[in-house]
Amino acid sequence: MLRKYGVSLKKYCSFKIGGRAKSICFPNNEKEFVKEITRCQNKGEKFCILGNGSNVLFLDRGFAGKIISTRLLNKIYLQNDEICCEAGVNLNFLCKYCAEKGFIGIENLFGIPGTVGGAVVMNAGAYGCEICQFVKKIKILKDREIIEKSPTNFSYRKGPLGKDEILLSATFSLEKGIKQDILASQKLIMEKRKSSQPYGLPSAGSVFKRGKDFFPAKLIDEWGFKGLKKGGAMISNKHAGFIVNFDKAKSDDVLYLINFVETYAKEKGYNFEREIIVVK
Repeated sequence: MLRKYGVSLKKYCSFKIGGRAKSICFPNNEKEFVKEITRCQNKGEKFCILGNGSNVLFLDRGFAGKIISTRLLNKIYLQNDEICCEAGVNLNFLCKYCAEKGFIGIENLFGIPGTVGGAVVMNAGAYGCEICQFVKKIKILKDREIIEKSPTNFSYRKGPLGKDEILLSATFSLEKGIKQDILASQKLIMEKRKSSQPYGLPSAGSVFKRGKDFFPAKLIDEWGFKGLKKGGAMISNKHAGFIVNFDKAKSDDVLYLINFVETYAKEKGYNFEREIIVVK
C-alpha cells in the first residue's frame, strides 16, 4: 500500500486549498481499506475518508490525522444485469460504463466530479435525478463488521449511512436503453453544465443545499453578491451558488464568504445549509 507523509492537501481536492496532512495512504483493495480503517479505530487515530475531494474544503492549518483515499478502489463490473461498483469508482466513469453497456437513467449525473462513494453518501443529484433512484444494495463497514443492506432512508442530499458507517461498494439497478441515445443525453448535460457553471476555476461545487422553498444561488444573485471577493476567493460571476479559487485563496477566504452569506440569509429569514464539507 502506498503511503505518503506530510502531504499538501491542495493536491487532493478540487478547491486546491489546504495545508498538510500527517499522512495519506492508498489501499489497493477493499481488504486493505477495511484493515487501515480498523487499525485507526483501534488506535484511536484521527482519520478522514477521501474520494475525489470535489465537495470538501481543507483548512490551511492542515489535518492532524491520516487521509485514507479510495482512489484505487475502482472495480466496476456487471452481475445479473446490475452494476457493482467499489466506493472509489469515478462517477463519470460509471456514467460512461452505463452508456457502453446500454443502461439508461443516470445521464443527468454526468459531469459531477465525484466518486460513487461520495455520491451515495450525499445522495448526489442534478436536473431532477438523484442517485438514490438506482441504488439497490450497499456494502458498508460498521463497528468493524462488513454488512450488506438495501438502503431506504435516502433524503435530499443525504445518503443512507448512519454515524460511523463507511461505504465500501454499491450496486445499481437500471433500465436498458440505446447506447447512442444515452451518449447524446450525456453530451447535452455536459454542455448545459459548462454553459452555466464556472468550469476552469477551482471550486467545490454548490456551497449550499437547496431549501424547501428557495434556491440559495438565486437569492445570492438577487442580493447582488455575484463577484464578491475575499482574498483569492470569489462568489462566482457565472453561478452564484459556487465559490471559486481565482487567486491562491486561503481556507479563511472561503469561510469568510460562506459565513457572510449565511449571516445575511438569516437576517432575511432564510436558513442556508451547507453542502460543502469542511474537514477539521
